[in-house]
Amino acid sequence: MDKHWKEDIISGFIIFLIALPLSIGIALAAGAPASAGILSAILGGIIGTFITGTHIAINGPAAGLIVVISGSIISLSDGGDLMLGFKRTLAATIVAGVLQILVGAFRLGKLTFLAPSSVVHGMLAAIGVIIMVKQTPVLLGVKATSGSIPGIIAELPSLISHNDVPIFLIGGICFLLLVAWRFLPKKIVNIIPGPLVAVATGLIFSYGMDLEHEHFVQYFNHDYSVGPNFLVHVPASIKQLFIFPSFDIVFSGRSFANIMTIFLVGSLESLLSAYAVDKLDPYKRKSNLDFDIIGKGITNISCGMLGAYPIITEIVRSSANISNGAKTKWANFFHGIFIFVFVALFPTILNHIPLTALAAVLILVGYNLAHPKEFVHMWHTGKDRFFFFTLTMVVTLVEDLLIGIAVGFIAKLVFTAFKGVKLKELFAPEIHVVHDDQKSTIHLNSNAISLGYLKVKKFLESEEFKDEVEVNKNEYFIDYTISELIKDYTKGNKN
Repeated sequence: MDKHWKEDIISGFIIFLIALPLSIGIALAAGAPASAGILSAILGGIIGTFITGTHIAINGPAAGLIVVISGSIISLSDGGDLMLGFKRTLAATIVAGVLQILVGAFRLGKLTFLAPSSVVHGMLAAIGVIIMVKQTPVLLGVKATSGSIPGIIAELPSLISHNDVPIFLIGGICFLLLVAWRFLPKKIVNIIPGPLVAVATGLIFSYGMDLEHEHFVQYFNHDYSVGPNFLVHVPASIKQLFIFPSFDIVFSGRSFANIMTIFLVGSLESLLSAYAVDKLDPYKRKSNLDFDIIGKGITNISCGMLGAYPIITEIVRSSANISNGAKTKWANFFHGIFIFVFVALFPTILNHIPLTALAAVLILVGYNLAHPKEFVHMWHTGKDRFFFFTLTMVVTLVEDLLIGIAVGFIAKLVFTAFKGVKLKELFAPEIHVVHDDQKSTIHLNSNAISLGYLKVKKFLESEEFKDEVEVNKNEYFIDYTISELIKDYTKGNKN
């Protein structure tokens, strides 16, 4: 801890206000206990600060893993025993953590950047759609009978017409407040986060409508049932937060599939987020991604052992951390401490948070992941990118996450083959630079796709460019990922 501790404490407190409701909501959306999200934020903040390769990132549960953890809990629950499924998912998280440590130890973290960006964004957009679809019934105060995304979408008209009006009223007001909050001056939004406003509003309604007790409320000459089943449940003491893993089928085929999904998606999202945070860091510090994934692995082993949702580097909270003036990794530590203290002292308040208020927060999170601007951006940056993006998203929605990623990746490889990309060009595109007195000219003498990212990046890092930079593609096929990488290294210069 250094001279910046005051700025880090202030930012850590504001991030705590954002993270606490989000952590609870994310865990519940995945079908895990609320305590799993709380513990994840605490462990990510405290343990994750001491073993990290990042400088200013925030660790904790992320919406991007909701689909993964939800799928694991359901697939590992024999006969619908979701608690058993969660305990087995904790065991899967521990093994995934071990794999993350191995990835860091063998310095393989950089392989993350070989993933086509269109496929990664398609995966995230699909997760956003899934979150919105699954949280809509919660917002409405009703339950969907279908477990599939297409099935829930088909049910939506019926769910809307049979909504629990008082619960939907709470969720609807919270959602409208969240949307309106985004248009306020940034100074206000940074100090008073939207999720906090939504949850505080939900709490006011919860106490005012006495949701703690089962009873009927009349709206439009109709009686609606409200009660504690519409509220969050958090154990009254810290000791009761802990849930321990079940290793009974950890080496089975279905457990292995979930281990690999948690490991691959969690590692991919975490490493890409850490890289993105480096770009936002005003001090331009670079993360040690291999050491960071080791830290994530160790923290996730702790999460699995104690009953917590797995953690990653969380990009939205990290961005807010930077915006609020944090200077070092200790802001992450303080946010974890603040959550721990609040949960220890005020568990009763948490148990009055309406689930519909958290659903409002998560629907907006899902919307941000699948924002229409993302579709427009993909379309304008290449019809091929839009195709892979959409294909990955649709297959993920209809099938599952791993199948969606695999189909998107294979489609990208087939496309590059049709573009004439040779086998030797996949990982090692030919690139060199010519310097003269006024400018540097980068020559690409072969096709280049995302799999060649590491070689191109290593080459660019080894060169010292002039103030003016030009790129000569020589009519070869250069995909968007490589083009953007070159732009990052020649920002502000001609391309």
